[in-house]
Amino acid sequence: MSQKQIDRRTLLLGAATLTAGGFLCNSAQAEDVAKLQTLKAGKPRLSPIDLQLSGPDGNTGSLTAQRGKPFLLHVWATWCGPCKRELPQLDAFYAKLESPAIIPVAVDSGAPEKVDAFLKKAGLSHLPAWTIDKHKFKEWLGTPQFAIPVTFLIDAKGLVRTTSEGGIDWAAPDAMAQYQAILASAGN
Repeated sequence: MSQKQIDRRTLLLGAATLTAGGFLCNSAQAEDVAKLQTLKAGKPRLSPIDLQLSGPDGNTGSLTAQRGKPFLLHVWATWCGPCKRELPQLDAFYAKLESPAIIPVAVDSGAPEKVDAFLKKAGLSHLPAWTIDKHKFKEWLGTPQFAIPVTFLIDAKGLVRTTSEGGIDWAAPDAMAQYQAILASAGN
């Protein structure tokens, strides 16, 4: 056996391995989408959420203002591949809501104007361009690292009741019913 034959076999084996690995990676990403129903309310944890939001044109908001009603806090980033795949579904779902109890916020994505430009360029016209300070968010979570996208179910007292890391299947046929049920489960 010559060195050229070994190199060719190695090359072919390597190419086959990369192809299989890419397929498995894409399959894992496709399966990484959770149903909304995974956000069933558990015991309250963490301190009440009290974070400031920044929007385009100097608009600000506070998650404290949401007290009294449960909501979903959906954290994403403009540079996040899974987020980019999920956002069109979230935008379409958000458009169906009369009074959205979902607050999507971009983290580590630059100024709100940059996030707004990203949303417009992607044709996502229903989602607000809220941003949140990454360091304050990490401080509230009590961890130096967190995965995105991530969705938190926040109860009426501002406490996290459950978390779903990874994408959510906002286009599921029963997504609206799931959404209403999980908000009802965290109402108290």
